[in-house]
Amino acid sequence: MESIFDDRGLIISRDDATILLISDIHLGFEETISQEKGVEFPPQHPVILQRIENLVTKYNVSYLYIIGDVKHTIIADSFYNWEILPEFMANLVEIVETTVIPGNHDGDLGALLPRDVILTDVHGIVVGSRDENVGLLHGHSWPSTDVLDAKLIVVGHNHPTIRRFRDASVPEIGRSSRRRFGGIIPVIIQSKLDKNCARQNVGILENPDDTDCTMITLPSFNEMFYGVPVNYSTSDFYGPLFENKCAYLRESDVYSIEGLFLGTVDWLRERFNEI
Repeated sequence: MESIFDDRGLIISRDDATILLISDIHLGFEETISQEKGVEFPPQHPVILQRIENLVTKYNVSYLYIIGDVKHTIIADSFYNWEILPEFMANLVEIVETTVIPGNHDGDLGALLPRDVILTDVHGIVVGSRDENVGLLHGHSWPSTDVLDAKLIVVGHNHPTIRRFRDASVPEIGRSSRRRFGGIIPVIIQSKLDKNCARQNVGILENPDDTDCTMITLPSFNEMFYGVPVNYSTSDFYGPLFENKCAYLRESDVYSIEGLFLGTVDWLRERFNEI
């Protein structure tokens, strides 16, 4: 099994197929911004669809898995959801076989999906063979027993980023120190998951022969959507696996969306803590 990070997604190549994993596309986010702030942005769904198609073509992807938060509004009852989302998903399933693992923003999502789109249980699914299986879970709920038995678990939910500021002071002309926003960089987080910690919390037997696995947290696939700044000393991840200390954000490794290792969260906080 080989894996590649590209354009905020994870591509996994197996002997029998290549799969694409993306998370948190939050369709309709720009509509919410327009309503709340009065600022208009171009529709994002055509851009998102094109980026997915590019990855499918580039890597000859057979299956797409969206790991939660297909839509931005938690409830389905909005003009955008009914006018745009069904058509978007219908176009998507024409490009690649698509499965959705629902997230916390995906209330009543099934009513908006074409029949060809597979909607799974909120506690996740496992893909791949027994020796190279991968658990997929949005991250806002506890994983199923099968997901906890996987060799690798991939989640979304927290939209990890590095957020930077710049000092705009110019002492030569008497301008005092002023901080200016320096941009947001989406990143991928790799954590060690204590499986028996999770098993204990969900009330199933611990397995002394299968104690740890790697858990990857993907950033939001929507380029407009930001999330948790991992370089802030006060930041932490949401969801039961992190909140119950089955995985520790501070000890996690940080990668760029192209797969370049950037350091641990602790290391980044020591050098780029913006608070």
